[in-house]
Amino acid sequence: MSKVSIIVPIYNVEEYLPKCIESCLAQTFTDFELILVNDGSKDNGLAICQEYEKKDTRIQVLDKPNGGLSDARNAGMKIATSPYIYFLDSDDFIEPTLIEKCVKRLEETNADMVIFDVYQYFMKTNTKEIIRNGYANNLCVNVNDEPEVLTKVLNAAWNKMYKLSLFKDNNIEYPVGYYYEDLGTTYKLMLKANKICFINEPLYDYLADRPGNITQQFNQKTYHIIDMANEIVEYYKKENEFDKYKNELMFITGVNIMECLKKTRNINDEKAVNQFIDDCFSYIHKTFPEFPKCKYEICRQKNDWIYANPKILKLYLKVRKYLH
Repeated sequence: MSKVSIIVPIYNVEEYLPKCIESCLAQTFTDFELILVNDGSKDNGLAICQEYEKKDTRIQVLDKPNGGLSDARNAGMKIATSPYIYFLDSDDFIEPTLIEKCVKRLEETNADMVIFDVYQYFMKTNTKEIIRNGYANNLCVNVNDEPEVLTKVLNAAWNKMYKLSLFKDNNIEYPVGYYYEDLGTTYKLMLKANKICFINEPLYDYLADRPGNITQQFNQKTYHIIDMANEIVEYYKKENEFDKYKNELMFITGVNIMECLKKTRNINDEKAVNQFIDDCFSYIHKTFPEFPKCKYEICRQKNDWIYANPKILKLYLKVRKYLH
């Protein structure tokens, strides 16, 4: 049995896939299995995976019909055999010491999850910026003792390594059929983790402005942000933890929905945009009537106040459209 299962869901990213796989094979820590989940790719993704499988016995290719990112991750988890699990998106790549440093940190702390910093890479300008997690290397926390941790880390799956048992013992999987699935999963895992530790070093390279990146687009699936916010709210209610973490959940919900509302800036369909704004704030105000009044600063960036109020946002978009 290997120490770590690396799961890579793959769908139509043949241009980026070799670099992603090579970044795994270049790891300084070699005791891992690499599960490449081809999620019904229509390009040469499967053939690329199969070529690598022939060259390295640590690689296992799972070919399945298209079911989306969550379905591919869940499928990979089902065949994973290692005590630790790591998810890597197939259009990104990892630094050579990621697996080594995560395993070391998990083993020395016996934590359920380790969170590390990320390089956000902008292809257009060939520049990088570091997204930091805000906690020191020597700290281990849990949500019960440090609720604020819920507000201080990326909800992404790929800047964390986990004990596989954290998923299995708590019956947690990624919600199938939705975008923003990390939002609908990460805060469940954090609630159930007995101990969360940190690495203050960027170990992941995220291609922020890749053409076709779903985080840059506005369409009907953008509505999934409401579904995934509600997924977390309902989970905390089911666990009888909603009241205790209400401020943290308001922050998480508000910030993530507001980020999606920023996609409306360049959309010409005023009716669709206004409907999306109305639906977002209908959910927010129903769930958190006091929004945006919160223990945590929801309006973190210069113009965030615009996106925290539906009337102001609609007026801003009208003026913006007129000026452009």
